[in-house]
Amino acid sequence: MGEQENEMIGRRRMLLAGISGSVLSAAWLMGILRPVLAAVSAEPSVSRDQALQQLLDGNQRYVRNDAKHPDQRPTADDQHPIAALLSCSDSRVPPEIIFDQGVGSIFVTRVAGNTYNNLVLESLAYAITNLGVRLIVVMGHDQCGAVKAAIKEYPERLAGVMLKNIYPAVREAKGMRGDLLSNAINANAELMAKKLAAEAPFEPLIESGQLKIIAARYALASGRVTLLPDAGSAGDKDV
Repeated sequence: MGEQENEMIGRRRMLLAGISGSVLSAAWLMGILRPVLAAVSAEPSVSRDQALQQLLDGNQRYVRNDAKHPDQRPTADDQHPIAALLSCSDSRVPPEIIFDQGVGSIFVTRVAGNTYNNLVLESLAYAITNLGVRLIVVMGHDQCGAVKAAIKEYPERLAGVMLKNIYPAVREAKGMRGDLLSNAINANAELMAKKLAAEAPFEPLIESGQLKIIAARYALASGRVTLLPDAGSAGDKDV
């Protein structure tokens, strides 16, 4: 058996192992979360729409340079965040500051390119089931370095997980008019919101009107957060 054939067999084994690992991981995740998610045990501190309004009001204060900076001191009490946020790790996008929220107000997960994997999914599910969160915001931002890198490398198959997670948005943006980077940033946040909404932990909660997942974009120059056109597509049923 030649070296090339051995290499091909090795790659196939690695691929099958990766697929099996992903299936087992997803099955394990749902085995733990399903009983809790069925009941959604934690009571929300505010409704999903109230949470969104509080975030937008806080961002308006921030934009006007009239921030209140509430609840800045750490607390040992139980946390009761009003919303969960999946945002980029970019140092210019600090969620609590741009939404003018205090300690314990937002359950934040930050990943370069605001995409997610099972660990982020588990974290967000924890916020829903244990902390009473009823709103998840997926937020992209101007000049995102991860999206820039994904555009540059697309469609290179050897890219890492971070860039591959963004490739669907790049592929969609390439068929749009206008600035490729800007379109890809929007598409990435919107696709991640839709993808989250279709995940087994969240889909039934959205269908029942208990949870809302939206997409947004942060403008670095103005500080303003804007809801994207498809922001209300996941979970708009009246509660």
